[in-house]
Amino acid sequence: MNSKATSRLHTGRRAIRPAAAVRGFVLLEIIFALALFAMVAVAMTKALDQIAKTSKMAEREGQVMRVLESVLAEVVHQPELKVGGIHFDVGGDQVEANASISHIDLFTRNKARLDHMFEIHVTAWVADGRRHLIEREMRTYVYSPNSPEK
Repeated sequence: MNSKATSRLHTGRRAIRPAAAVRGFVLLEIIFALALFAMVAVAMTKALDQIAKTSKMAEREGQVMRVLESVLAEVVHQPELKVGGIHFDVGGDQVEANASISHIDLFTRNKARLDHMFEIHVTAWVADGRRHLIEREMRTYVYSPNSPEK
């Protein structure tokens, strides 16, 4: 009986020690899981912030391109082109633009000069204080028979 009591006591101790160890192990698992979750949450927050910034820049790029095309169409469709520059003030979309009109000498393959030819150069941008965040430009050549020659 004495040996059975001793073995039961050891069995009882073995049963107690693993339970305490399991509780400590579970606590450690919870701490690691929370740390991992925190790292994933920080990474996701940074990723979402970058996506928002990229989306805003893409939206701004679209606004600049729409203004650029609009200004180019407005200048090209003038009944008479005059050499010089035109400034388009900032609108509701926060885009500013400039257009310059100049004569250009273009020649055919037979070296005949084409008259009433103009180059139109348009630049549009979104400004952030003193610097341009996004700036795009377009050039085109236009035949304008109603415009004065050089």
